[in-house]
Amino acid sequence: MQLKINANKLKQLRESRCWSQQQLADMSGLSLRTVQRIEAKSVASQESVKCLGAVFDIGITDLFADDAFTDNPAPDSPQPDKEALSAPSSIENDQNESPRTEQGKLEIRKLHIAFWIVLASHLFGFYGIFSAFGEQRIDESTFQLLKNTVSIALVISAIVYFFKHNRLKKKYGLGSSLL
Repeated sequence: MQLKINANKLKQLRESRCWSQQQLADMSGLSLRTVQRIEAKSVASQESVKCLGAVFDIGITDLFADDAFTDNPAPDSPQPDKEALSAPSSIENDQNESPRTEQGKLEIRKLHIAFWIVLASHLFGFYGIFSAFGEQRIDESTFQLLKNTVSIALVISAIVYFFKHNRLKKKYGLGSSLL
């Protein structure tokens, strides 16, 4: 079934985020040609409208034109109403999670793993430094130098991690419930 949508509002939402049609297509999981057709003809399938609503984080009824349902539905298909289309469904929301969101979660997981590896390396370095100092294999000035160097490297690693984590969350529009 084809639904009439407000193409001007769709275009305005896209441009307010400084997205190209290609970027919108990538984020919504639709093809570029589908996005172009929707903006040009103001007609979209129910699934396309749901994908666009999810990308813009708005209800799908906000994308409808005043006369949302086209006059040429399939002969024996039931005509859904706006309430049925906009009803929240956790199953549909799980299935409509865009590939972009999945990619963002995967990148953040990789970042977490990398940070834990770096943290373990620093802890291993601290262990080596403190055990060498305890066994009198290095003098106090060397101990201070090595300890401070590893400490500074650990702090810089943590700052870089948090910066990259926040940048990825903003890039993919992800919340804090990723762990």
